[in-house]
Amino acid sequence: MSRRNSWVGVAERGSLTALFAIRAFYRRFGRRASVAILTPITAYFFITGGPIRRASMDYLRTLWGTPRGRAALGEPPRWRHVFRHIHAFSENILDRMIVWSGDTEQIQIERHGSELIDDLIRQRRGAILLSSHIGSFDMLRVLSAENGMVLNVLMFTRHAVRINAFFEQLQANRNLRLIRFEPGSLDAAFEMRAAIERGEFVGILGDRVWESEQERTVRVAFLGREARFPLGPFLLQGVLGCPILYSTCVQSGPGRYRATMREFTPAGVIPRIERAKHAEQLAAQYAAALEEGCFENPYQWFNFFDFWRNGVER
Repeated sequence: MSRRNSWVGVAERGSLTALFAIRAFYRRFGRRASVAILTPITAYFFITGGPIRRASMDYLRTLWGTPRGRAALGEPPRWRHVFRHIHAFSENILDRMIVWSGDTEQIQIERHGSELIDDLIRQRRGAILLSSHIGSFDMLRVLSAENGMVLNVLMFTRHAVRINAFFEQLQANRNLRLIRFEPGSLDAAFEMRAAIERGEFVGILGDRVWESEQERTVRVAFLGREARFPLGPFLLQGVLGCPILYSTCVQSGPGRYRATMREFTPAGVIPRIERAKHAEQLAAQYAAALEEGCFENPYQWFNFFDFWRNGVER
């Protein structure tokens, strides 16, 4: 799949000038007015972004094909539902910009399960924070600022170069570090291991498979269809023996988010002979958790590419 057809095409087709213009508009007029101008911006991407539009419709139709998905959507998906989906992503980008700028007082976050992180910090133990493209993983930086957690976020740098550069320029929290991931390179794996051994946290999104990582994947059921999921985070856990916490942060209202944290798998090194099976079981468990998130927040899964075709982002 080309970059133009991928989810990051939404951000990459924009320019840094446009992103900074939106930021300047927000600084002058505030979040409410900024959300209002997202409608014509969304319309532009809706009209010109054929692959993104089709990927959204495929996801919504897949969701509709399940009993709980029909309950979540309420009616068969049409193009206006796709527009709503893309608009939700635009608003997510806006709120990411606000948080990365350090204006955390503009965003209200309701927290559940943050005591799990507090306990690990007191014990000086690291962990993997496993999340997905549901909602906004970036909101965890607010927690890192408040409780002293050092959060290392795995960031894919080959794509979305512009938007990554934009957010790095806004970074206001030194407790958040970026681990740059290049497909095929082992540097990121060594950095993640070192961070966890220092008692820090490593944030990973588990619903993306890169072409160079196809050999370390497994196909599992997801929303009634078979999809490919990465094994990397779960193999890493088996080697390091650190716990995995599953985290989500979804929008619950204008400028309001609900962050949840729960134990996904406890600490414990897995014997080499059992690691592959262990990782596959955790991948299936992760797919079930992701599925639950889609049922609860159907318009907040921002994975805009043909996920079920082969599950691989190029």
